[in-house]
Amino acid sequence: MSDEEQSPGSKPARAMGKEITMNPLQEWGEEVEDGGVYGVTLKRVRTESPSADIPANPLSPGYVHYKTCKVRSIRAGTLEKLVENLLVEFQGSDPGYVPTFLSTYRAFTSPEKVLELLLDRCLEKVSDKEPVRHGSSVPETGTVQRVVRGLLQTWLERHPQDFRDSPRCLQLISSYLNRDSRETPSQLLRLLKSLEDEGTQDPSEKEWQLITRPAEGDSEASGNTITLLSYPPQDVAEQLTLIDVDLFQKLQSCHCLGSIWSQRDKKENRHVAPSVRATVAQFNAVTACVTASVLSDIQLKPQLRAKVLEKWICIAQYCRFLRNFSSLRAILSALQSNSIYRLKRTWSSVSRDNLNIFHKLSAIFSDDNNHEISREILTKDEIPLRRTNSARNEPRPLQRSASQVRSTRPAQGTVPYLGTFLTDLVMLDTALPDYIEGGLINFEKRRKEYEVLAKIQKLQLTCRHYVLTPKPEILQAFYTHRQLTEDQSYRISRSIEPPADSCPNSPRIRRKLTKRFSSLLLGSEVFSPKMNGDRVSPSGSCSSCEIDEGLIAALCPAEPASGKLTERTLLEPFNLPTTPLREDAVGPLSSPRSPVSPSLPVYNQQIADLCIIRVSMENTHGNLYKSILLTSQDKSRVVIQRALHKHNIDLCGPDDFQLVQLLSDGKELTIPDTANVYYAMNTSANFDFVLRRRRVS
Repeated sequence: MSDEEQSPGSKPARAMGKEITMNPLQEWGEEVEDGGVYGVTLKRVRTESPSADIPANPLSPGYVHYKTCKVRSIRAGTLEKLVENLLVEFQGSDPGYVPTFLSTYRAFTSPEKVLELLLDRCLEKVSDKEPVRHGSSVPETGTVQRVVRGLLQTWLERHPQDFRDSPRCLQLISSYLNRDSRETPSQLLRLLKSLEDEGTQDPSEKEWQLITRPAEGDSEASGNTITLLSYPPQDVAEQLTLIDVDLFQKLQSCHCLGSIWSQRDKKENRHVAPSVRATVAQFNAVTACVTASVLSDIQLKPQLRAKVLEKWICIAQYCRFLRNFSSLRAILSALQSNSIYRLKRTWSSVSRDNLNIFHKLSAIFSDDNNHEISREILTKDEIPLRRTNSARNEPRPLQRSASQVRSTRPAQGTVPYLGTFLTDLVMLDTALPDYIEGGLINFEKRRKEYEVLAKIQKLQLTCRHYVLTPKPEILQAFYTHRQLTEDQSYRISRSIEPPADSCPNSPRIRRKLTKRFSSLLLGSEVFSPKMNGDRVSPSGSCSSCEIDEGLIAALCPAEPASGKLTERTLLEPFNLPTTPLREDAVGPLSSPRSPVSPSLPVYNQQIADLCIIRVSMENTHGNLYKSILLTSQDKSRVVIQRALHKHNIDLCGPDDFQLVQLLSDGKELTIPDTANVYYAMNTSANFDFVLRRRRVS
């Protein structure tokens, strides 16, 4: 649908020589077809000349002509309709459709299924001599072939891992190309041949082993005798960045999707998302290395131990200047862990300058305003660090305008803290339904997810600007460095400084500690943001590494009553319950024709009859929370049943437990069995609950 409009004269169209800007888009509504729901937008575009039925006025140089076009974008549909839309939108009016689909389709189907639907449709057109029926959204037969080839080439270029994971997809493409006599683009053939050759390589090769990691038995004598901190801080920071760049470039963005990453703790999904797991493992290795280097020598005097802290602060500062926020966060997480944070005498020996640097670096990951600082800093241009051996040349990131930076240096790479994006995607997956009424796939949800994935992919491209040289002796020293478990770290910390001496003069980072990134691998759950920065977790346990996501906040530390560092969770996978419970949880978010929720629920705040609560099992010391999406319709029994499912407790029923909200000062609120939890809970306290077994009378 289209029509043309005219501005009636030069004055309405121009003002003081400038064109009046108009909103070129206008939401019109929705159209429903068999198997699909489309959003309709009226787009106002300027044309060079009016149509034949509208006379031109050459005496009015300010005359402006507009054409109003109807633009449709699919919002929900069957899998067949979504695949068909790939052909329509490959070079159509919705340029974001193809990259969105290719980046997110694994959340609702497999690459084999998509390829079968795409090629089967195409092969039917090849053998069908009759033209496509009038009004069909699929192009004519000849065009279909060109579009499919373009799609295959785009798919192979941008997501080659889809075909490495599924050799059958390569067989399907080869079979299709052999059956079609049309000329095949040489680039498509080269990509296909390259992936087929990779498939013949030794399958025993570890796919996610770092290319920068020295081979076993290849360590030099210096690597065994010289400790990691014996090397200059800038060298150590550069080698950590080299590892992180390698991992981040190999990261598959689809592995970060909430529906994929959140299922990692199930037994059958132990090998899910290997690229994310590799990043998590490296984060934990850095954290463990920092902790062990500070605590390993029990006899070390506080002044000398403080020098170790200062060395890591300097390394963290270089990581900041290299824009390696992954290792930066890992180092800060270790320094803020309870086993190191509590060493009062050690921290009192750290110089004031280094403490100031430490506080400034920690402020980057502040949870204020939805982690605004850490999000903004990813998009800022900065002056790079010039290589020097001067000990006085401490890296100080300077902010300048984009034009100034571009004129003084080439582009700079960035390695983000992945937890930011993981949590955003998990929250989206929790808040928005996968399907709408009629069983149609909610593609609007995928568009929102792609907005996050696109940021990851953009940052991956910047990593090409890093120019770093591997130094095997430093890498070997890092990989062979001693590591301690959390229990060992805390026991050693207590031996170094007994509990009676701990904490009052430790560096106060607003009394908030970070949580272990390792919890990502342990199937733990997400901590959503505290709306009140002064609230303290009622569990009394401490956390040792915080996730920097847009929706997660840091926790306040406290001394573990057991004398053992309990393990908090970093990021909740939001393991969704079975389909009935899932629909019950997210049903109110979506109307039949509007798959998108107007606002997303957050922790510690009730928004639009929704909120997120955290539920743990009693007698687990509060270290394993599961986040539950709570609606204004949920009774106690439903919430208990949902929590049991997320904790993988199938042998007990909801009638065996009580739901108890944890209040401040050790107080509790028992939710009645027949109560509506949304209205019965105390909204002025943290939204933390426990499931407590009923006492048998």
